[in-house]
Amino acid sequence: MIYILENVCDLNESFLEKAIDKLSVQRHKDMEKYSLLSDRINSCAVYLLLRYGLMKEYSLKNKPKFEYRKRGKPYLKDIEGIYFNLSHCKNTAVCIISENDTAIDVMDIRKVHRGVLRRCCTVEEIDKINRSKFPDREFTKLWTKKECYSKLDGSGLLLDFSEIDERVPEMSDIYTEDQGVYILSYYSPQKTEILKIGINELLKII
Repeated sequence: MIYILENVCDLNESFLEKAIDKLSVQRHKDMEKYSLLSDRINSCAVYLLLRYGLMKEYSLKNKPKFEYRKRGKPYLKDIEGIYFNLSHCKNTAVCIISENDTAIDVMDIRKVHRGVLRRCCTVEEIDKINRSKFPDREFTKLWTKKECYSKLDGSGLLLDFSEIDERVPEMSDIYTEDQGVYILSYYSPQKTEILKIGINELLKII
């Protein structure tokens, strides 16, 4: 299932004060490494979504602890058979939980920059974006799909995005959801249910 917290940009220090005791010691330390308040808030928000999802789906009430694979992809310490991935942008935090390896990426609709197109898109993809009635939206869909693919094994920006296209087998299992002001893409064997959560509900239940 996918859990979404919208309007994250409206949160402030008060949110962190209410949420701080809901974080693991590890997550608190990781969050404090960020100098920008917005980054600390996003780090906290996605962790709370993970806690919420684990409680809802598996009745797991303990604060989850992470380990990291060789390329930096997180997984749950001491818990087998549950996979997750986190992502956030300026306005939105998302978490996906699955019984299969998974990944997710979210992004606000981003304006197309020609230099970025040349670096991360194939000739065919650039042509498709240029012919679209909504090139910014088309580009954002494409970028989130490629970013999602790169997060499957933690490769991230080590990959050449211009070499990732629809011919890559895993791309056929990446679904894209257009939510109006933002777009998310996720890797899953089938389409996944989406649950949007309000901040008061999130803080109350955990």
